[in-house]
Amino acid sequence: SMYQIKDRLKKLGETQVWLIFQLRERGIEIQPPLMSSIINGVYTYPQAQRVLKVCDEILTEAETDG
Repeated sequence: SMYQIKDRLKKLGETQVWLIFQLRERGIEIQPPLMSSIINGVYTYPQAQRVLKVCDEILTEAETDG
């Protein structure tokens, strides 16, 4: 996928659960099965693009924090 969420999580040593928690902090409630579908590119409805964009922002922050 264009954001490479899974690879980036692995490099950071973080999990999808961590990412879900980060999304929740930003007011986006998402269930783990749906999160997996979005990250794996199975779910591509418009809200998924928004979720991916926010995930990208979260990961970018985490990457630059180190």
